[in-house]
Amino acid sequence: MSRDNIGQLIITNKGYRNMKPIRSNELEFFKELINSKFSDRREAVDTEVSMEANNLADKQKPHFAKKLGIDKLLKKVEIASKKYHDFKQTMQHTESQLYRASQEVADELARKLSHYYKARKWAVSFDSFDTKEDSVNYFTSKLDEVCYEEAKKHIQKNHAIYNQLQDMQDNCKLVVHTGADINNTVKALQKEMGKASIKLPIPEQLLQIAIN
Repeated sequence: MSRDNIGQLIITNKGYRNMKPIRSNELEFFKELINSKFSDRREAVDTEVSMEANNLADKQKPHFAKKLGIDKLLKKVEIASKKYHDFKQTMQHTESQLYRASQEVADELARKLSHYYKARKWAVSFDSFDTKEDSVNYFTSKLDEVCYEEAKKHIQKNHAIYNQLQDMQDNCKLVVHTGADINNTVKALQKEMGKASIKLPIPEQLLQIAIN
């Protein structure tokens, strides 16, 4: 039935032919009222539908996979998944064991190297390694640094000039403060600095100016 027919039916049955049409504010009121009532009812009906659907689904769940023809495939997924998680658990256990073993050996090596560190007064320590990283690379790189440090100390100890440089420098300072004339001072400085393989070129003109 169309809206016009419904309107005619209402007017005919109720005898409202001579009455004024519904006003706009009244029209809005009834429209909102209708929307509200149907919204409440729709919510109640949706709740009812959900409850009935849950009850039906609970009854069908045990046989639903078979009904779809995927029950055997679902079982295969279950078996494969269990194998994966069992392996993962075993792998984690093995990883934990290997980690502890690696940590223990690395700790033992670090303790021995720490004794050398204290005894030989190395500048490089061995107390910041992490087994989760590459322990071998950590120790070898540190040992390379220590090896260079020890080699440098050895070269310094046996170097002909290295250990005398400070004395040579002090001697040169003493020469400057002796109060001798410029020529003798320069000759003495050239001699002392020559011991350290240091040349002291003094222009002849400078010496002549100093004499004059």
